[in-house]
Amino acid sequence: MTLGHRIVLCTLAAASLMLSGCDRPADISRGAALAQETGCVACHGLNGRGTGPTFPNLNGQHAHYMFEQLVKYRSGERVNVIMYEQAQQLSRSDMDLLSRYYAAQ
Repeated sequence: MTLGHRIVLCTLAAASLMLSGCDRPADISRGAALAQETGCVACHGLNGRGTGPTFPNLNGQHAHYMFEQLVKYRSGERVNVIMYEQAQQLSRSDMDLLSRYYAAQ
């Protein structure tokens, strides 16, 4: 295999890995619906922009970071009364979906 072929294969492999993390439109739609159902939009908006100065923007945050924070709220490791109550309602799957939704905004 020539160096040129190796470069092409490495480039294709890297692109494939990057694209595998992209969310499908169906996941984004489910995330938007879940954000409305669970009340996330009241503070963080549908587009991930906080609705007031005390509510953080979530749009563009890393999905993994947001997921970890939700887990910490649910366990009480990260303290916030409102987020603790919100996180209690969410399954890990819900947390993942919401995190990926807001990260895509």
